[in-house]
Amino acid sequence: MDRLTALIVVDATCSDDRIRHYITSLPADGVHLSVLVVGAAPSLPMWAYGSAPYGPIIFPENWHETYQAGGSEVADRADVIEKLLQTAGVAGDVTSAYGEASVLDDQIAARAALCDVVLIDPALADASLTFQQALEGVLFKTPVAVALNAAGVDRVLQAKHPMLAWDGSLPALRALHRALPILRQAAQVTILVVDPNPHGPEGQNPGSDVATWLTRHGCTVTLQQSPSAGQDTGSCILARAGEIGADLIVMGAYVHSRARQRILGGTTQIVISQTDHAVLLSH
Repeated sequence: MDRLTALIVVDATCSDDRIRHYITSLPADGVHLSVLVVGAAPSLPMWAYGSAPYGPIIFPENWHETYQAGGSEVADRADVIEKLLQTAGVAGDVTSAYGEASVLDDQIAARAALCDVVLIDPALADASLTFQQALEGVLFKTPVAVALNAAGVDRVLQAKHPMLAWDGSLPALRALHRALPILRQAAQVTILVVDPNPHGPEGQNPGSDVATWLTRHGCTVTLQQSPSAGQDTGSCILARAGEIGADLIVMGAYVHSRARQRILGGTTQIVISQTDHAVLLSH
């Protein structure tokens, strides 16, 4: 029997009830649930006294104990979650990733690379650096789509009315292809084009070719072309998703550089900063 693998990324603060919720949200037709417990280790603090290169390097005496305590917390939480999966009788596995934040994205990407979809637990957003490393590790170092603000696995894999935010970019095209199984099973698919450009490579009716292609796959598709009316694109996407009752936004992430979006803002930054709408991102 075919079995998809859904990876849930959590930290050591994730409650038992939250894990049980993910378990009960598994679709009935079979999904292997993988859980990755992550934790960012404290950076090694150093002080130098005297004049370099002769000044001695001083390390805090308790740093090693602090480092080990963080690792033990992550490992202990992984053990508890594994027992929860065993008690529920679901197919699954639990692993952990602990290290300095600068290398955490590589560890997360290595685990996510052989999964079908990744969900980042909403509570991880409270640890902003760990959240960013998890998000960017999946987006930039794997071919896998990542979901944010998802209430459960079924809310992603069995979305009833996903909305594709389409701009013709390569990230949007990748998002479309990676979300195709979700779009095919949905009752309704909406394609949203903000500020359509009739002089672009898609011609006078941007999004229509995508709609035709999805229709061939059996999707019931509605194409909406909407002017931004002075709003930023991210806000337009979120507003329209609320208006039409979309339960999942599918879109490409970081069409522009990460540094530019972090400093100046942008569509991706607006969408990942909100918590009201579930979103499936690809780069």
